Amino acid sequence: MPHILIINGSLGGNSGNTGELLAIAEEALSERCTVSYLELVREPSIDRIIEEVGKADGFVFGSGTYWDSWGSPMQLFFETTAHTEGGEIWFGKPVVGIVTAHAVGAKGVLTRLLGVLNVYGLRIPPLGGLAYTWSNDAALETASDHLRRELWKPTDVQVVCHNLVEMVLGTNEWRTWPTVEGEAGNKWLYAYSGRPNA
Repeated sequence: MPHILIINGSLGGNSGNTGELLAIAEEALSERCTVSYLELVREPSIDRIIEEVGKADGFVFGSGTYWDSWGSPMQLFFETTAHTEGGEIWFGKPVVGIVTAHAVGAKGVLTRLLGVLNVYGLRIPPLGGLAYTWSNDAALETASDHLRRELWKPTDVQVVCHNLVEMVLGTNEWRTWPTVEGEAGNKWLYAYSGRPNA
């Protein structure tokens, strides 16, 4: 079985919001892989980090959003592992990212995170990232059926993890989000012109 390493760089660690989504990822991955976990806020030693990275066939990186960036544990991780960039322990291995935020900024952090990981030598599968916010989560409770289908949900982590494992195995039987209605260009803001007649 392939071995996946989950790296939680959030300040909340396992008990935070990112930790909740990474728990879903761990459950989804454990059906087809062995999984290990680094909680960076607990300050694992650089030797342990390098050992765990070297054993992994693929990675899930997760962090919250703090002032338009990832958590300080993740930043310290990058600073202390920079000498391994492009090294054999990373090169060509698949990676996905999961980023949380209260309201905004998670998508930008996710994009930057995956960019840094690609420079480390890692490969990103299709739909290899998820940005999930508190505002998104709150909207799901009262959203119309259409909007509920358009919003990311915690269970979409399963798609990200499936595609990670497919790339690790080289089978490339990709999954997409459960709902893609093609209505992203529809007008939804009527603050000045009033709502259209139903």
